[in-house]
Amino acid sequence: MTKEYYKLLGVDENASQKEIKKAYRKKAKKFHPDSNSDTADEEKFKKINKAYDILGDEEKRAKYDQFGKAGVTGNASAGQQRAASNFQDIFEQIFGGGQQRRQQTRGKNLKVPLTITLKEAYNGVEKKYEIERNKKCDDCNGSGAKDEETKKCSNCNGEGRVRKTQRTPLGRTQVVKECEKCHGTGKIPEKKCKTCNGKGVSSEKEKITFEIPAGIKDGQRIQIQNKGHENRKGRSGNLFVYVTVEEHDNLERQGDDLYTTLTIGVGDAALGAEASIPHPDKDIQVKIPSGTQPGQVLRVSSKGMPKRRRGSGDLYIKIDVEIPEKLNSEQKEVFKEFRTEKEQTNKSFFETVKDMI
Repeated sequence: MTKEYYKLLGVDENASQKEIKKAYRKKAKKFHPDSNSDTADEEKFKKINKAYDILGDEEKRAKYDQFGKAGVTGNASAGQQRAASNFQDIFEQIFGGGQQRRQQTRGKNLKVPLTITLKEAYNGVEKKYEIERNKKCDDCNGSGAKDEETKKCSNCNGEGRVRKTQRTPLGRTQVVKECEKCHGTGKIPEKKCKTCNGKGVSSEKEKITFEIPAGIKDGQRIQIQNKGHENRKGRSGNLFVYVTVEEHDNLERQGDDLYTTLTIGVGDAALGAEASIPHPDKDIQVKIPSGTQPGQVLRVSSKGMPKRRRGSGDLYIKIDVEIPEKLNSEQKEVFKEFRTEKEQTNKSFFETVKDMI
């Protein structure tokens, strides 16, 4: 006796995967609830998806062949949803997605660049920006027509949509799209509105104010709702501000951390010192430990960039020690003593300097 899932797809128990897939597509197309055909049946469509989820997977099919439904109980849900989703994508392309799935169209998004300093990125800042965007034409109320007098669109015969034949995985099918001539309204102007030249929207300049959050990174974008272009119906897209953070003269940013280099003299390296370090907020004072070596990196906790949620990165200071190029006779004698002392004690150069001073 043929098992139920094979019967639902109308295939033999020895059918190949290719035959099962072909049968599934045929059945799904026939019973899909959005197909607007006489054979549309949501319950049958669900059963077909469930059958294909099992038979379309070699491992699940083997369990089903051996144990029946008991062998695959609890395994169908995720795959079944996945199969339905894949086929749903195809049908939304073919049949326009059904009335209940159509979304209201919005105007196009608008993208603008913005350059800020590292200090502004550190503290956050309020910015004012003048944008130019399309807005619904007030003179024609978005119709594009003089005195709002319109006629039926000849391209779509007043339906607002046009059908085109297109190749899909199911063969040649009709695809429903919004009419480009009337923008889905089904109407075109008797005479064009002079203000917008029949477009239904006109370009206007607008000044906006928005906040740049503290810690923003180079290349990040900020989304501002409903400040993109408007369409004929007054629905706006969004504004995207793409942020560039200028390079700092003394600081390099890596993620949330900041890096800098400090050059000090031999004496400061040996004895220790206090130095002023540039910072995006304000210069900070840092203690240089005695015996600091060339290339040593000092870490100052929580003095990096603010993090997205809470806390801050760290500040790293690489130490460069400046060695004198020219020495007077007295300095030469001092350094000779340093060298002699080092040879006798095997101490580091800076430890020797510290002891002798």
